[in-house]
Amino acid sequence: MQQSPARRRFRMLIHLPEEELPLADAAFCIAWEDQGIGEPEVVLQQLDAIAGTVRLRLEDLTQPHEVIAALNAYLFTELGFRGNVADYHNPANSFLDRVLETRTGLPIVLSVIYMEVGWRLGLPISGVALPGHFITRYSTCNEEIFVDPFNGGRLWSWSECEQQVSTAYGGATPTLMQQVMEPPSKRAILSRMLRNLKQTYLTGKDFSRALATVERLLLLDPDDILEVRDRGLLRVQVGQVVHGLEDLEQYTQTVPHAPDLTELQQYVGVLTAGMAARN
Repeated sequence: MQQSPARRRFRMLIHLPEEELPLADAAFCIAWEDQGIGEPEVVLQQLDAIAGTVRLRLEDLTQPHEVIAALNAYLFTELGFRGNVADYHNPANSFLDRVLETRTGLPIVLSVIYMEVGWRLGLPISGVALPGHFITRYSTCNEEIFVDPFNGGRLWSWSECEQQVSTAYGGATPTLMQQVMEPPSKRAILSRMLRNLKQTYLTGKDFSRALATVERLLLLDPDDILEVRDRGLLRVQVGQVVHGLEDLEQYTQTVPHAPDLTELQQYVGVLTAGMAARN
């Protein structure tokens, strides 16, 4: 089956080295494919324009807190970027172009915008992939400042990050905190965006779009056997039964002691019997 221009561009971008991978461009490809329309150059120009305005306001500022205050004032006070609390699970909250248009979205997409603007200004900004929430970090030699784009640029303390981790995992050991607070790669950010969309589509029983998210997740990590399983289940849902069975067979062979193995084997048996009856 011929791939869409958005899928082809996404595939090309994610195979670039980490330092060369344009995060905003790849993130927009997700929105482009799911919406069926898109103009990458327009989205990138919007980010350039935002950064251009902020650049003028940073000319005489040298202290990190001053820089962050100026950046936050423009993005969150003047432009009004904010989290979409009222309609959190709307797929549009994950689409970069729509978030730039409506100025509302999910934490991770607002953080991508924050990072992309910062990178255009040469600022030392990275992501922080907390469990259940995504924020950003401004790092200097002397300190780290955590900024929450979903909540109007509110500053987080280290202890608040620790509490978020502890709530999710039942504790926050130094080793776990080091792992969680490590800046995520651009591919990891894209994977998290796709998993958000996958869950949204599954909740809405939009199996075709859910399958498309899994296909892109497997482009990012072909060895993710749980996504292979989910691709199989979704392929069955959309009528691609033969390919779905192939995926499920791969999963059961790769993970012979999986907790859902018996259930899947029974499911595969029903599908196989149904196909045999039709032949």
